[in-house]
Amino acid sequence: MGVPGVIRAQEHRALDMQTIPSPLELVRDVQNAGKVMFVMADANHDGQISQQEAIDSNNLLVGGFFFRADADGNGAVTQEEARSVMDKYLNQNPWMRYVVQSLQTQTQGNQARQNTAGGNSRDPFQGFEALIDTNNDKQIQASELRQAVQTFTQSFFAAADTNRDGQMSPAEINAAVAGAVRSVAQTAFQQADTDQNGQLSRGEYDKAIVEPANIVFQILDLNHDGQLSPQEAQTMERALVNQFRMMHVAEAPNSPTNLIEQGKLPSEAAPVPSFTAPNARPNANPNTNPGAPRPVAPPQPR
Repeated sequence: MGVPGVIRAQEHRALDMQTIPSPLELVRDVQNAGKVMFVMADANHDGQISQQEAIDSNNLLVGGFFFRADADGNGAVTQEEARSVMDKYLNQNPWMRYVVQSLQTQTQGNQARQNTAGGNSRDPFQGFEALIDTNNDKQIQASELRQAVQTFTQSFFAAADTNRDGQMSPAEINAAVAGAVRSVAQTAFQQADTDQNGQLSRGEYDKAIVEPANIVFQILDLNHDGQLSPQEAQTMERALVNQFRMMHVAEAPNSPTNLIEQGKLPSEAAPVPSFTAPNARPNANPNTNPGAPRPVAPPQPR
């Protein structure tokens, strides 16, 4: 009696794996999202992003998070408001919550060891907040956030604008992304090279591989018993499948591409709502009898 259930579970599992978008599809999705962001930032539509356009675009992007955190609308984000927004995000993403808590625990352990050795260590999250909070009032003003965005954007331009024309072309942006990836790889190599001889020994390599693997193990070990059960592995598998699905946004049936390919009108693919301008005057002509009945709009096609 259990065989059909096992077969259905295997078929369902195979179907889940088939619906995961391929790496190339994910790359296309990210690339398309980048194109949309580029077009939105290119305010004068000249095919390049100026430094001011980048600052304005980043202000809009960062400002959205700032306004969300500024619960009382006083133009400043307190530590409590920032923590509230972070907690809400982490509650919606439990895996990210576990990662953050693991990093904080690891940081606290490093800080305790360095304090014992006479050193000093700062929580990276507190360090980021201190970097923005220039007046040290334990809250972030909009002016401080704008200044941080401007400083970051100017630093990025100084490195990424290779032809020094004050503009960022798509090719330069792609090259900057490649350079950032290379910089991350070099930093990881330098951190793994503990004796700083420019090479990785077998022990250094093993340690560099084992430490990230330990973090992954801690994330998988939901009950923190030091062992991975089949249920925990299946939970992670389902979470990864769901994350892949969330990253892959299906194209809507009434998207311009689908409408063109299928030769349909927008109303044939999905209901099209009608909007009325606010404070619209149905009798705009002053000679019209004010007591006359108002015209009735024809029914919209479904």
